[in-house]
Amino acid sequence: MKLKLVFLLLIALKTMPMFASNSDTVRLYYKIAEFELSAGNQKKLDSLCKSFKGVDNLHITGFADYLGTGPDNAVLSQKRAEIVAAYIKSHINLVVAADWKAVEMSTAKKGPLGDPFNRRVDIVINKIIHTKVVAQPQLPPPQFTDKIAHLSNIEVGGSLALEELTFQSARHFLNPECEANLKILLSYLKQHDNIKFEIQGHICCDNGPDGMDIDSRDYKLSVNRAKFIYDYFVKNGIDAKRMTYKGLASTKPKVYPELTDHDKYLNRRVELLITGK
Repeated sequence: MKLKLVFLLLIALKTMPMFASNSDTVRLYYKIAEFELSAGNQKKLDSLCKSFKGVDNLHITGFADYLGTGPDNAVLSQKRAEIVAAYIKSHINLVVAADWKAVEMSTAKKGPLGDPFNRRVDIVINKIIHTKVVAQPQLPPPQFTDKIAHLSNIEVGGSLALEELTFQSARHFLNPECEANLKILLSYLKQHDNIKFEIQGHICCDNGPDGMDIDSRDYKLSVNRAKFIYDYFVKNGIDAKRMTYKGLASTKPKVYPELTDHDKYLNRRVELLITGK
């Protein structure tokens, strides 16, 4: 009876109007100490400006790696951001905000060539539209219950993809239609407390090392998605010793290549890797 009520509630959600947020990140990379636009980056911006129809605003952030002194890197990252912002403003009338980070922490081993990934400018493209939320095609709760029942049969080292637990674009919060499935999974894991697992977060769109989380304003989107599930389980009674979490960015897509919005929807998911029983 409870499952039937949940399913009816999900159907009702399809017709509820709300504001939907869509965000994409474009990155420009630079040579050591470079801040002017290269021919390649200028060409990329020209193409980008032609695709800005319906975009509400941009947020541009300049970065510098660990080479050079702090003050020099502050100026360098600022120039990178401001030059890109000025170039875009000269081509299209948009609200453009710019900021910068003098030095970004690098996981790479420090050396004389620096960290190419952190010599960059990020252009976050925000589009807010008033629309109706239409739930993506999904398995109804009873079938999801059947699916996760196989968790107890998966050997250690095996995993189960949960495309029924997908996330909002550029955010670490679940799509509303997936919240009932998370409760079903929670109930199952409480009843099978011998299962130990790793929660693996994923993103769409091949965003490099990881995507930008528009809520936390960091570049740990897949990690934040996995931690969201982890925190939910801990808060609702799952022993933290049973589980870990990890972000895999876009390294293991469920659907590739991504040809439709639904393909991206399926890739913004989590998986459970069985680590012990």
